[in-house]
Amino acid sequence: MPNVQTNTVKWYKLVYGLLVFLMLLALVIFGIVTWNTVKSQANNSLIPHNIGLSSAISEFLSRQKSVLDSVASSLSYDAGQQRLEDILKATPQMRVMAVLDENYQPKVTTGDLKADEWKPLFVNDKMIGLPFRPSFIGESVLPIKSTVYNSQGKVTGYVVAAYRLLDNSEMWQVSDEDGLQRRSLIVGPDGRVYAAYPESANFWEGYIDTYVDPEFVSALKSTDSLSQETILNPTSVTFQNEEVDIASRYLPEYQLYIVSGVDMSEIKARWFERMQYVAMAVLIFIVAGFFIFRVVLKRAALSETEKDTAERNVLKLSQAMEQSPSSVVVTDANWMVEYDNKRQTDKQGVGSRLEVGKALLDVYPYRLLNRDLESIKHSLDHGDSWYGERLAKEPKQWFSFSVSGITDNDGLLTNYAIVAQDISERKRTEVRLYKQANFDALTGLPNRRRTNDLLEDQLKEAWKNEEKVAVLYMDVDNFKQVNDTFGHMLGDQMLQMVAMRLQKAVMSRATACHMSGDEFLIYIRFTDESDVKEQAERIMEILKEPVKLEGKRLFVSVSIGISRYPEDSGDVGGLLKYADIALYESKNLGRRCYSFFNTELDERNKRKVELESEVRQALVNEELFMAYQTKNRISNREVYGFEALMRWNSPKLGFVSPEEFITAAEEIGVIDSLGEFALYQACEDLKKFQEDADHPLTMAVNVSMKQLTHSDLIQTVQNVLEETGVNPKCLELEITESMLAQRLDEVQPVLNELLELGVSLSIDDFGTGYSSLSYLTRFPVSTLKIDRCFVMDMVENKSDATLTHTVITMAHKLGLKVVAEGIEDEDQLALLRVYDCDIGQGYFFTKPLNCEQMQSHLRSLKEKPDWAI
Repeated sequence: MPNVQTNTVKWYKLVYGLLVFLMLLALVIFGIVTWNTVKSQANNSLIPHNIGLSSAISEFLSRQKSVLDSVASSLSYDAGQQRLEDILKATPQMRVMAVLDENYQPKVTTGDLKADEWKPLFVNDKMIGLPFRPSFIGESVLPIKSTVYNSQGKVTGYVVAAYRLLDNSEMWQVSDEDGLQRRSLIVGPDGRVYAAYPESANFWEGYIDTYVDPEFVSALKSTDSLSQETILNPTSVTFQNEEVDIASRYLPEYQLYIVSGVDMSEIKARWFERMQYVAMAVLIFIVAGFFIFRVVLKRAALSETEKDTAERNVLKLSQAMEQSPSSVVVTDANWMVEYDNKRQTDKQGVGSRLEVGKALLDVYPYRLLNRDLESIKHSLDHGDSWYGERLAKEPKQWFSFSVSGITDNDGLLTNYAIVAQDISERKRTEVRLYKQANFDALTGLPNRRRTNDLLEDQLKEAWKNEEKVAVLYMDVDNFKQVNDTFGHMLGDQMLQMVAMRLQKAVMSRATACHMSGDEFLIYIRFTDESDVKEQAERIMEILKEPVKLEGKRLFVSVSIGISRYPEDSGDVGGLLKYADIALYESKNLGRRCYSFFNTELDERNKRKVELESEVRQALVNEELFMAYQTKNRISNREVYGFEALMRWNSPKLGFVSPEEFITAAEEIGVIDSLGEFALYQACEDLKKFQEDADHPLTMAVNVSMKQLTHSDLIQTVQNVLEETGVNPKCLELEITESMLAQRLDEVQPVLNELLELGVSLSIDDFGTGYSSLSYLTRFPVSTLKIDRCFVMDMVENKSDATLTHTVITMAHKLGLKVVAEGIEDEDQLALLRVYDCDIGQGYFFTKPLNCEQMQSHLRSLKEKPDWAI
């Protein structure tokens, strides 16, 4: 900054600083004077206030003492009640008046409060007693007494009264004419507080059993030496952690100090009230002066600053151009070089050195601009800069060019400013990032993000040309098993092989994409549905060939779900969603196939989603309940036991079949909770059924494979047996045959532990799965249940009858009981009796009944018919 400007700044600071100092000094002096004035006025007002207050209190006490003495001198115990009531009515401050005997026991009393003990209130037989509060929320009262003497001068009793001193506002506020809030206090020689006005929580806080500190008492007792006159010079004391100025007067006939005080915070508030406007005016002057002198200074130094700034900007611009990593060139209006910052245009050093006066557009890489001259001129004529990125094929490099125009005062173009930079590395990075963001690194196919964009463009084009598009969503069957068995590296090689085969299958007719993991997608335009089927079959045919990886022959297959535009959906999200629903259907059909989306699949999927959502809350909302079907002996139809059947009547979905909600519960992981509920409820209800039977009954409860393999079923069964008290021999767990056969080795230890608890096991739906004598001998089961599909037709169908008879005979040879399901008529029962079947179950005996219905049914079986003796 020039010396002229520096001197101006120093002068400004000196003048402004001196003015601020003088203003602040004047403010401090004014504050000190004002403080002394306010404090002196407050202290001087204490003396007249104390004189008036002392006189008013002395007059009040004297008057009340006279009243009490008058009563005491003419007291008659027989007629004292009425006179006391008259005096009480005539004295507004009096709360109670009483006549006491020489032991301070009440003889006559009147008023709206009671004092249980009068004697402790009058210490050392003083006329003024100790203040007391009749109740926690009541006002404080001050007791006064007069002594009653008999004709011999002996004390025979007392006349006492209690007064509300705070109600006498005229007495407390005497001489308060200047608006200053003063505090008043009555204090005894021992420092006890008898009364205070106003009664507050922070100044004269609740004063019953309250004492002032010794310093306060010492200040009060100095009054005695002044012949009972008011202290002329108020004294500062500390009371309850607050500084207070006080004046006092001693009343010897009542042995009390009358104190007038003013809180230091009140004095400070008055001082602040007078000071705030003066301080605000000083502050405004300082701030206004700052801005005024600032404007003057800026105007004085404006020309010097502008000149200095311009010189600095030119210097900075020159240095920036010289040090810029980009090539900066200035030419005249004919593109002849006038300035060059001598920076190499390209990083390989291919670009030529520029010379002043040389034609810029003849030098590499600036000659790339020759085809853009018209575009550059158009941009500059409209007041804009021109920017472009150009590729030089030999050598293969990318350059960015920025061209700006320099005009004279008349607006005519005089020069061009060109900034050039080699951006080849940036372009390569952009390509690499684009591939990373849009293509799968493993397969090289478009990823999910890129697929959405491509499919969106495809649908737009199809809409314009009124064409159809099919989306084939697929995943590799059992790919997780390949990963778990052979490792992820071989799994990745398999995915690469699948991607190559998909590209071979679609050729140029369609586009293959890799969505994620083992999921792939193909979209194709088609005119007839047969085109889509042909493409799907071609994919499955090509992928069917075994893959040879690391010396292993692996067979690959895919499941495919197909959705169509515009038939199924008009947007990408809908097509992907519906193709996924169709893919799920292909998996349910056994994999290695393809399925087209249709409304039935959509409804089924919605039903599944809704079912899974509702079944989570079904148990919490007590929508599930248990039903029971009897199992009867074939020989005499006697009730042998029950099978527990779970039912769900949803308020939203209506009645839901067990097959539906059990499957949904297994898929979302709440089957353990449902199974635990079934076990507890079935055992609890079995105890009720046992009360209506004269022989032991059993209860069979179905157990799913997920309970056997993924939950602590052993502990659950043990807890149920302990809490319900059911005999373990009465509990039978039923397990479906097909599930046992599939996971024999996994469930064998669990079944053995269940047997150790004492429960029995049975195989449900025998004959519908993988029936094998070899695993029957290994399973620790005690019962076989023949499926209803064999029982229902065995009377007419000889094959079913033979199979049923064979199963019963075989089971008996193995020491197993046999239960036949689905018995509906007498002929079926008779044939099973011939085959020596043990137990029967079906509508012939009972339909599934709830707990109350089953109890009624059992009671009806106990009732004898009319003809029985």
